[in-house]
Amino acid sequence: MKNSSPYRKRIVACIAGMVLVASPLLASAAIGQANLFGMGRLLGTGAVTAVDGAAGGGINPWAVISGYGTNQQIGATAFYSHVLLNNYNMDAYGASVGLFNRIELSFARQSFSLGNTGATLDHRILDVATGGNPPAYGTHTSTALGLSGPTFFGTNYQLNQDIVGLKVRLFGNIIYDQNWWEPQVSVGVDYHHSEMPKNLAETLHVTRNAMSYYLSATKVWLHGIFGLTTLADVNIQVTNANQQGLLGFGGVNGMGYKVLPAAAVGVFLNRHVVLGGEYRAMPQNQLIAPSSGAGNFSTLGNAVSKTSAWKDVYVAWFPYKQLSLTAAYVNLGTIATEKSQSGLYLSLTTSF
Repeated sequence: MKNSSPYRKRIVACIAGMVLVASPLLASAAIGQANLFGMGRLLGTGAVTAVDGAAGGGINPWAVISGYGTNQQIGATAFYSHVLLNNYNMDAYGASVGLFNRIELSFARQSFSLGNTGATLDHRILDVATGGNPPAYGTHTSTALGLSGPTFFGTNYQLNQDIVGLKVRLFGNIIYDQNWWEPQVSVGVDYHHSEMPKNLAETLHVTRNAMSYYLSATKVWLHGIFGLTTLADVNIQVTNANQQGLLGFGGVNGMGYKVLPAAAVGVFLNRHVVLGGEYRAMPQNQLIAPSSGAGNFSTLGNAVSKTSAWKDVYVAWFPYKQLSLTAAYVNLGTIATEKSQSGLYLSLTTSF
């Protein structure tokens, strides 16, 4: 993408800052520590990886720290996820490092493919821009919205973004606090950068860089429902990310940060298999400002702005600590005018 160099420098600076913060911890732990890189925690306590790169479920970060490192060890993970929806596809991959079961640093790359739906969106935009009298498809220049080219999205258009995350466990331990009500609580911050073209961002009235924040509380009962190990997680999000940032941040009325809930539950059917579900509310910002020209851009803006809460039902398999596989049915609701976006989610996380 054009103009990506300043963004890359910001990402490098952000990661370098995280390393500087963590380096005193690394140095102190390395002294006299024979097994600094290890996997001393119990199977499943590192969870899987959310699409934003943080340890958690499929769509939500949880309070757990990635990997299996104890409070004297460093753990790491890498992941790949694919989401197959009715009209769209998404690929996400990345890696994380868990420092002494206290700090988590993560990176994720997301690519959201419009597939053949891009051509449909092009025609809808042109239809509005021309007041319902579009020329033959593929021959126009949609100057009314500041877009250029014979088509804007076309076929197989991708919206890409990178997410750099920092999570810190504040207190609690999901395993050792069994005789106490206290959950494990972590706070997290994500820096998002969308590679959305500048003219599209201006049309939607969004920004391409933003920070998101969350507070997560996770509790595990070793003898929970029907005597099975049971997990519950509740998040408070502070975010202005449209479709988690894939459609930029904020909207016509500014940055528009919202405080929103997210939650997850899971039941270990045995030591290796977890069945559960998740919910994640999404902010709804108004996109595309009204225009005095031809066409009803308010109608288009309302349609593009429509969002729905993300939901899933998942099963995760932990055959051993080095590998986990997750399959889920996801329902992401309306995305970029297309309703009922549901389908299959598959994810693989490796730990080392």
